Amino acid sequence: MSIFRRSEKPPEPVKVAWAAQQAEAELLADILRQEGIPSLIKRNKGFDVPDFLAAGARDIYVPASAADRAKEILADLKSGQDSLPGS
Repeated sequence: MSIFRRSEKPPEPVKVAWAAQQAEAELLADILRQEGIPSLIKRNKGFDVPDFLAAGARDIYVPASAADRAKEILADLKSGQDSLPGS
């Protein structure tokens, strides 16, 4: 056994949201990052075609330890959507 191997496997990231396209995903990920939650954007499995460029659905992942807080933040955004200008 190597001394460099970890005894425990780190927890898998948790999917907390999805976006219709890349720009929306980057906006959501940036909001989470501003709250101190690291996030990762991945192409949705059904849209994993490089020819789509920025089009196609994206999934937003966060560490498992921050998943509940991230879901709260995103839910607050959705619930406050009616009070945004232009809505």
